[in-house]
Amino acid sequence: MEICLRRQSSGKCLFLKTAKSLSCQQLGLAVFDESITIIDAIGKLLAAKKTANLRSNYVDSLKFYNTKFAKGREQTPLNQFTFKDVEAWLAQFENANARQTWLNRISTLFSFAVRRGWIAANPCDRIDRVRVDHNPPAILTPKQAGALLALVPTLSRPYLILTLFAGIRPEEVMRLDWSAINLETKTVRVEGKTRQRRIVPLEPNAAALLAGCPLRRGSVTPSLATLRRFKRRARAALGLAKFPQDLFRHTAASYLLALHGDAGKVATMLGNSSSVLLRHYHEPVSQADCALFWALGMTKNDQGGLVAKGGGATMEANGKADGQNLAENHAEIKAVNGGASPQGTAQFEFFSGEGVSNAA
Repeated sequence: MEICLRRQSSGKCLFLKTAKSLSCQQLGLAVFDESITIIDAIGKLLAAKKTANLRSNYVDSLKFYNTKFAKGREQTPLNQFTFKDVEAWLAQFENANARQTWLNRISTLFSFAVRRGWIAANPCDRIDRVRVDHNPPAILTPKQAGALLALVPTLSRPYLILTLFAGIRPEEVMRLDWSAINLETKTVRVEGKTRQRRIVPLEPNAAALLAGCPLRRGSVTPSLATLRRFKRRARAALGLAKFPQDLFRHTAASYLLALHGDAGKVATMLGNSSSVLLRHYHEPVSQADCALFWALGMTKNDQGGLVAKGGGATMEANGKADGQNLAENHAEIKAVNGGASPQGTAQFEFFSGEGVSNAA
């Protein structure tokens, strides 16, 4: 009987001649399956992740990255890949975030293979981890947020409200049904990133704006094509070639922290830790901007309280449809209890047609 031992450091094989009567188990030796090709391993990895009930978008991500890595060498035995192969692949990516993502996804494949006994060690373990520089988060000004409320079409309005004013992740909103939104208690039941349910409270303007949405049944979000059309219009209005990462969620986090002044409370609402919130999501905003932001879409009623007007930002459309001819739309924002005056009340006006500065 001939047994192959793979040295973890060199990757070379040593062959030992042993008595035919002795099994590998009796010798205390591990036997690695050298017939597994990389494409076979990828298929088994994806099947295992699906069986483990992991989210489809994560499984799709694993499939995309690893099949790209394997392209042109699909039938290569998995145990022939070394850390130099992975390093050579990563060398094409200059962006640190991209390199980190590729390394994580490829490492998942090899770690899975180690657990299955197909290879002795994960070659990615020998590669230095990428250090990513975290830039300050980009957030919207109240003027920019008001402009987006003015141009968002009816079908995409709930998506914008929940991401921009409640900070719910886009992928979480995409899974939401209207039955998860309770306008009486002003809460949203969210199935979080880690499969843990959380209850997200709605600020008054978010609840009022949602109450103004005409369609409140079925899926909260429209088709992906409809959302993409809105996002193209939004980028054009903001003067952006593309959205900064998590723009709406970072905006909500920053204004929520300015409103409540409690990192723990806001982090719980967002489904994060306080350290993640303060390190990656938070950009300081003034109290005046905070008051403006949380008054968006609201107007004062006869009793002095804030209510939604027309289901969106209070505006005189000058005969134009909602979202048409943005330069002629006039939005009047009144912020109360939190403004800059000694009495705690301030009145603000902005004209959305004066131009929108770059959110980045």
